[in-house]
Amino acid sequence: KDLIGKLAKFEPLKRIGVNFVDCAIASTKEGIKFNIRMLQGLGNLAGVGSAFLDTGTKVAKVGHTTGLTSGRVTAFELDNVVMGFDIGNLRFDNQIEIEGAEAGPFSQGGDSGSLIVDEERLAVALLFAGSDQGGLNSQGLTYANPIQTVLDTLEVDLAF
Repeated sequence: KDLIGKLAKFEPLKRIGVNFVDCAIASTKEGIKFNIRMLQGLGNLAGVGSAFLDTGTKVAKVGHTTGLTSGRVTAFELDNVVMGFDIGNLRFDNQIEIEGAEAGPFSQGGDSGSLIVDEERLAVALLFAGSDQGGLNSQGLTYANPIQTVLDTLEVDLAF
């Protein structure tokens, strides 16, 4: 009754070795109406951004838990990011680290899967994890997969 879509494709996580993405896509149930381009509070997605993000790049996302938040990139091409999952601690390389630009955190639990965009509303990353410690505001750090790596892995394009 509450079904809105079905898992269409995902990248299995590796318990041993290096992960580069934590991502999946779903097919939407026929008849579900939504605007695929709309980022509530930001406007329409404008495209896919550059594969290169520099430290200090301003970003935003609309998450399930925290809604619209803004942040800034604090590290890119970050290796050996270890996150705890049900199957154990997993390593991720080539990740993006983001801190909140406001008093609160950039993300919290439940925001995973949020699309992260730059100031021009170009997609740059996919949020997959976070911590409640660190960052200049001491509100935690967020970790994201570069969006082009996600798109290439899933063999999909963003609609915009």
